[in-house]
Amino acid sequence: MGDVTNLYKGFQTVVPANIRKKLNLDLDYILEWNISDENKVEVEFRKKTNVNDLIGIFSSKEPTDAVDLQRKMRNGEDVDIP
Repeated sequence: MGDVTNLYKGFQTVVPANIRKKLNLDLDYILEWNISDENKVEVEFRKKTNVNDLIGIFSSKEPTDAVDLQRKMRNGEDVDIP
């Protein structure tokens, strides 16, 4: 059996310390929750993206909206660069 945590008010929980240390997690990570076809919960940790992460990645002759690009990336949407 793995680590056990509780649900607290507001359905908050804590990532156990040994998992945070093993995966080098810090406050720049978010948790992505999914339910598999077998009804098993899968949790993935991924680094947050911010506007600074987008600087220099894309180039376009037309103006782009960095906030909109960030929102789309955070939501897993495809990003179209003109």
